[in-house]
Amino acid sequence: MDLQSWLSARGGWAHRADAIEAGWTRYRIEQALRSALVLVTARKWLHVPGIDDELLAAMSAGARLTCVSAARTLGLWVPRPPDRLHLAVHPHAGRDVSRFVAHRSIGPVNALPRSPLDAMENVLARVATCLPHLDALAIWESALNKRLVTVAHLQAVEWTTRAARALASEAGVASDSGLETLVVHRLARLGILARQQVPLLGHDVDLLIGRRLVIQLDGFAYHRAAQRRADIAHDRRLRLAGFTVLRFDYVEIMDRWPLVERQILAAVAQNLHIA
Repeated sequence: MDLQSWLSARGGWAHRADAIEAGWTRYRIEQALRSALVLVTARKWLHVPGIDDELLAAMSAGARLTCVSAARTLGLWVPRPPDRLHLAVHPHAGRDVSRFVAHRSIGPVNALPRSPLDAMENVLARVATCLPHLDALAIWESALNKRLVTVAHLQAVEWTTRAARALASEAGVASDSGLETLVVHRLARLGILARQQVPLLGHDVDLLIGRRLVIQLDGFAYHRAAQRRADIAHDRRLRLAGFTVLRFDYVEIMDRWPLVERQILAAVAQNLHIA
């Protein structure tokens, strides 16, 4: 195996010290660098061409990717892409990080010394204080959904902020997506209980209000054509069985919530949830 393949198997990057400990000699590292198949950033980060730009920026800045930026890199559901990169910076670091959102607080756990990506607990802790409560809850529940953490672990961590402690006591595994988290809790504030991932006619529906009002949520990415057809066919079967189905997409939930809220409230006012 060459160094490029070794890096690729690790996600595309590694600390130079990790490469040396794995048996790569300085001579072989320099050979790989001269070939341009392996690159080096800030003298200590070895990586293949084309790795994540945000990780590369964190390496260059001598910091760690954290908060919503790390959440995106980890594949978590994020309400909206951040305008600027969020980096964890040492409280007394003298580097100019003015073009980034710099998080200088100490996280609940020690970050890995050879990673440009912050520890999961620190990522969630910074999300808790950086975003509105419901947006942060959606990210926390996304981490649970992807099994990157467990409820028991979140409740056992000694969180240092009230916001993080509140999220640790509230976050659960019922939501299948961040949109679900937002909608369920927004409806709860209106006194409407929505059950999540309820099996009906052979498929789980996103939300069920009462016995007959189904709420389906389409994420930011468009479904594949076959999946979309299956969803619409299931909607038809639900309607023929006497259910009312309201389907909303990402833009409606995120940018037009007052309209969504009015339509759901109107359906409840017409007793469509119990008809």
